[in-house]
Amino acid sequence: MGHSVLDMSKLTPRERTTSRFAGLFFASGCVLAIALQATIGLYFTRHYFVAHFLLGLFLPFLFYSMGGMRLTFWTGMALTAMWHFGYELWEDQFDRPGYTPDWDQIVSGAVGLGAAWVTYRAWNRHLDTGARQSKTAPHSSP
Repeated sequence: MGHSVLDMSKLTPRERTTSRFAGLFFASGCVLAIALQATIGLYFTRHYFVAHFLLGLFLPFLFYSMGGMRLTFWTGMALTAMWHFGYELWEDQFDRPGYTPDWDQIVSGAVGLGAAWVTYRAWNRHLDTGARQSKTAPHSSP
């Protein structure tokens, strides 16, 4: 039998918890994007920059959910940044008469990536604080 790319049984409890959190966070971002698209509209409207922010914020967590490790988060950040900036600064320019980047979309995607990093740091600090507290908490004897 072949082995899967990621064997969840080999993850630490922290990685499993983080993987679940990241998956739920990404899913909540998808629900939010769908709700906004269904109500105010995002794509090809004046609110399109919001879609770029949401992409930058939530897409790295799809990768982070694939193992809950630092490597998977930073892989997600790198791939999201390459896709976002590559599209906006290069591919999106093919159908335009001149080079005219959409700076509002570029900046909102960058702010979304920054917000993803802040969320990542906050989550890991929360886990680090919880781990320190559980090690220093007094144990009761039966």
